[in-house]
Amino acid sequence: MKFRVAALLGPALVVSAHAQSPSPEDVEVISLPEAAAEPVERAAPETLDEIVVTGEKLGRSLAETMSSAAIATGEDLEAAPVSTMKDVVSRYGNIVSAAGDREIAIRGVPQGGIGGEGDTVSVYLDGVALPSRAAGFAGPVSAWDLERVEVLRGAQSTNQGRNSLAGSVVLESRRPTEEWDLRARAGVISRGGHDTAIAGGGPLTDTLSFRISGQDRYDPGNIHNVTRNEDDAGREDMRNGRVALAWRPESASDYRLLYGYTQADTEFGDPLHDTSEGERTQTADVRGVEDDRTRLHSLRQAFALGDHWRVEAITGWADFDNRYVVDYDRTADDGGFSENTQTERLISQELRAYWDAGPVRGVLGAYYADGDERSGTLGRDVATAGGLVRLDGTIDARTETRTGALFAEADWDFARFWRLTAGVRVNRELSRHDAGAELDLTLTGSVPGLPLDLPIGVPLPDAASDALATLLPAFVPPDYAERDRTAFTDVLPRVALTWFATDSTTLGLSYQEGYRSGGISVSFFGGAVSAFDPETTRTVEFATRSRWLDGRLSLNTNTFYTDWRDQQVTIGETSGFETVTENAGRSHYYGLEAEVVMLLGGPLELFASAGVLRSEFDDFVNDGEDYAGNAFPYAPEHTATLGLTLKPWHRIGGQVSVQAIDDFYSDPDNDPRSRSDARVLLHARVDYQLTSRLSLAVYGRNLTDDRNEQGALVAGDRVAKRYGEARTVGALVEWSL
Repeated sequence: MKFRVAALLGPALVVSAHAQSPSPEDVEVISLPEAAAEPVERAAPETLDEIVVTGEKLGRSLAETMSSAAIATGEDLEAAPVSTMKDVVSRYGNIVSAAGDREIAIRGVPQGGIGGEGDTVSVYLDGVALPSRAAGFAGPVSAWDLERVEVLRGAQSTNQGRNSLAGSVVLESRRPTEEWDLRARAGVISRGGHDTAIAGGGPLTDTLSFRISGQDRYDPGNIHNVTRNEDDAGREDMRNGRVALAWRPESASDYRLLYGYTQADTEFGDPLHDTSEGERTQTADVRGVEDDRTRLHSLRQAFALGDHWRVEAITGWADFDNRYVVDYDRTADDGGFSENTQTERLISQELRAYWDAGPVRGVLGAYYADGDERSGTLGRDVATAGGLVRLDGTIDARTETRTGALFAEADWDFARFWRLTAGVRVNRELSRHDAGAELDLTLTGSVPGLPLDLPIGVPLPDAASDALATLLPAFVPPDYAERDRTAFTDVLPRVALTWFATDSTTLGLSYQEGYRSGGISVSFFGGAVSAFDPETTRTVEFATRSRWLDGRLSLNTNTFYTDWRDQQVTIGETSGFETVTENAGRSHYYGLEAEVVMLLGGPLELFASAGVLRSEFDDFVNDGEDYAGNAFPYAPEHTATLGLTLKPWHRIGGQVSVQAIDDFYSDPDNDPRSRSDARVLLHARVDYQLTSRLSLAVYGRNLTDDRNEQGALVAGDRVAKRYGEARTVGALVEWSL
């Protein structure tokens, strides 16, 4: 039985009657139709179609998926005014764009965690995990030529392993097909930006197909540097390219191979803005530049073994390079600058064996990954010790991580309307961390009471620098060299009970544990070493899936409670450079997510998504300051999106949506200066079909020009803000073969 992946709107949530769940191979991707002589009106669907959640390895339908899942199909992405993964997933309840659109937070947990090391949200592209920074904003996360975007809220550690404590996002590129197609677009963006893209492919032989796509998008933003008189301080310049090959040999009809290569080259401005000269301004005297390059190879193979077994292998190789130049003090003063570099290499291999026999279906698998992450900071003329000392030198770090895991999950239909799901992951992680600093100091002023006669304005010899760091440890960072290893083994269970109450209503109760691995923390300045253990979450979740009005209305909800133990938190001033990570926190959070899709009749569809969240630290003392009772950063209590889509009708189509986000803090201390005001964002897009192959689209995001604050960094009396996108409008000419 095959299920067609149909174009739905917004959350794209549906519920079906109790039926055998389809596997990923049973998903039929609808190819693009050939152009007719004139635009063809699409018949309005009478019911919402079936959707399969591929982010969970068993490939259940959404009606049978107890995780809080939201899905956007390829046609959803084309209808909505979105450009990146962040634009798509932030429309759903309890997901917000954070840190100047540099990351997302799911249920109040940012991708980088609330302190600590490593990520809490994993992002997969074509089956392979993206490196940390690439997964946030700097990698191949463009929505152009994607087949679907899935976001799974809540811990996915049993399912995905490391870096999934808060959830996961799954991106799937359009796959090669046996039919030729070609589409392209050219557009302009307000403030002098542009967006050009092309994608297409088809059969090379009877068994081999290909697809290529590329995009060049530039948005200068609207951050004005008043010191350098530059209007593109918040720019985003993204170039993405993808190549895919699909092979199904005639000699082995049960074998499939899909290879993909993706490369992204991006440039961004600085996300932190000293606003002493007004909102959306910057005063840095050094031009902030961040250059990133991501290369990703994925190889997916599948082979059927009889009627009940099939085997899959997913091989991945990811390579990420980053260069980030930033003004050290971010002011008009000549306070020096730093040049930061980061590289990450990740090789992974996953093997899965699926079986489907009677009332039991499941998956067994093994996973291995080898990662190497290196970072370096080159400081130039950095003023420290209240301006008495000028610092030059390098600080380097390297982390090598090897991860191995065995996992299993199974569904057992033990009664007519009941299903028991059980899963477990045994994860073993080995890590080695090296960090060192080689700093040169120049005394720029005399130090009262210092029992040393040191020359002014001349670089100090190493012995004098070491002595100065010893005498003034609070002002002058010393050289250091630190190395340590860690090893952790974690067992991550998951269990769920599902009741197919009626043909249109499903209820489920689940329990699962999440984790983020332990490791070694070394403070940037000073080299203080702190070993920390894994942190864990325990979540109980109640899910409902229902369909009403003869299948024209779906309502899906998830209610959850999470207890977070041994929480990894940052000890020290978060705006400083002498912080370490410790298991010094415990907290809890709970809430509700609801998604609605309704066919209104004719070409109109309504979609809505809402989230309610309460978060609280139960135990967190940072240098004597008690944060107990504080809310998480990036954890608004209410989020909601309401939208309406017009399917192609008399040559016109489009979508309008309004998004509301409550106020939130961006620091665990809940300093009022780090609070972002509530915001309301209005987005819209209108398409007009000029001919059967040519169309025109106009769109706008944040049409009300909300200030759109996304947090702030507080350092003493100074406040540096992070902003989301300002009002942006654009026009696109799109052509398809």
